[in-house]
Amino acid sequence: MSKKKELDSIRKKIDELDAELLQMLNQRSSLAIEAGENKKEELIYKPEREAYILRQLKKINTGPLSDKQIVNIFKEIISSCRAQEKEIDIAFLGPEGTYSDSAVKENFGSSINKTASDTIEEVFKAVSERKSDYGIVPIQNSSEGPINVTLDCLSDFNLNICGEIEMLIHHSLMGLNQALPKKGFEIHAHEQTLAQCKNWLDAYCPDVNRVSVSSNAQAAKNAKKNSEIFAIAGALAAGKYGLEIIKRNIEDYSNNTTRFISIGLQEVASTGKDKTSLLVTTKNESGALYNLLKPIQKNGLNLTHITYRPSKVDKWNYSFFFDFEGHKDDKKVKSLLEELNATDAEIKLLGSYPKAEN
Repeated sequence: MSKKKELDSIRKKIDELDAELLQMLNQRSSLAIEAGENKKEELIYKPEREAYILRQLKKINTGPLSDKQIVNIFKEIISSCRAQEKEIDIAFLGPEGTYSDSAVKENFGSSINKTASDTIEEVFKAVSERKSDYGIVPIQNSSEGPINVTLDCLSDFNLNICGEIEMLIHHSLMGLNQALPKKGFEIHAHEQTLAQCKNWLDAYCPDVNRVSVSSNAQAAKNAKKNSEIFAIAGALAAGKYGLEIIKRNIEDYSNNTTRFISIGLQEVASTGKDKTSLLVTTKNESGALYNLLKPIQKNGLNLTHITYRPSKVDKWNYSFFFDFEGHKDDKKVKSLLEELNATDAEIKLLGSYPKAEN
C-alpha cells in the first residue's frame, strides 16, 4: 500500500471515530438532561459528582493521552452537558485575562456565563446576593503566601468553599514591540507578580521603573495603549490584548503555584478524597494555638495549611485558618469539631470540598 493510500485509510478511520464520538457525546448530553429532570434538588453543579467522574477516568486511562489531557477533555464535555440544563453564572476577580479568569475555565469549563469583578470582595458579594451562582478567587500562592483579603472575606461572608484549583503560574514579559528598548520604558504588573519575578528583573532590567498595578490584566491593558509600557502577565492576557510575548517563564521559581477556591451557597458531599477548611478565633492567652493543634493531631488529621489574621472584633485576638484532609462528615473530623466546639474558641466551618484534580 502506498503512503498516500495508507494515510487516506487512517484518515477515514479517524472520520468514522469522530462520527461515533459525536453520536456518543450527544447521547451523553441527553442522559445528563434526563438526570437533571430526575433530580429532587435544583443544583446544577455538583462538585463531588464531577470529581468522582474525573478520578474514575484517570484510574482506567491507559494512554497514550495523559491523565491531565483526559481531565481537560472531560471537563469541557461535562461543562457542555451541564449547560444543557443551565449555563451557570460565575463571578471572578477581573479583568479578563487574569489567572483568576484561567481558573474559571480550569474549574467550570467554557460553557458558562462569567462576570469580571473589580475586587475579591465584589466576587463574594455577587455570590452572597445570588447575582452569580459561584465565584472564583485566589487564596494562596506558594511563594508569596496567603491572600489576606480572601481570608477576611471568608470570615465576613456566610459562603462555603465548594472546591479548589491549583495552577502553576508562569509569567511572561509582553508588549507591543518584540524586543525591549535600551531605555525609556516601564514594566507594569501586580505587586505579587513583581515580587515573583524579582531575580529576573534584577538581572535583566535592574534600572527600569517597576510599576505596581491592580492586576496583571490591567498591566496588559496599559501596555496595549502605550508602546513604552511592558507588562508581566500570563499568556492568556497576551492573546486577549494583542501583545507580543518577549520572554516566557520569567518567574523566580518554576513550581510557583497559586491556589484558587470556588465559593457558593451549597454544601458539598463527601468524595473520599476531600479537604476541610476551618476558621477558629481564640482569645489572646497562653497556649491558645496549642489547644487548637492538639485535637487535630489527636484525631490523626493531616494539616495541610495554617495561617492567621488579626480578629476585627477584639484587639489582640487572632483568627486561625486551617486546611486539613477529610470531610466534615468523616468520623475523625466530626470528633475534631466536637472537641473544638467544647472550647472557648469561636468556630466557623468554611467548607468541605474535593481536593484539587491536577
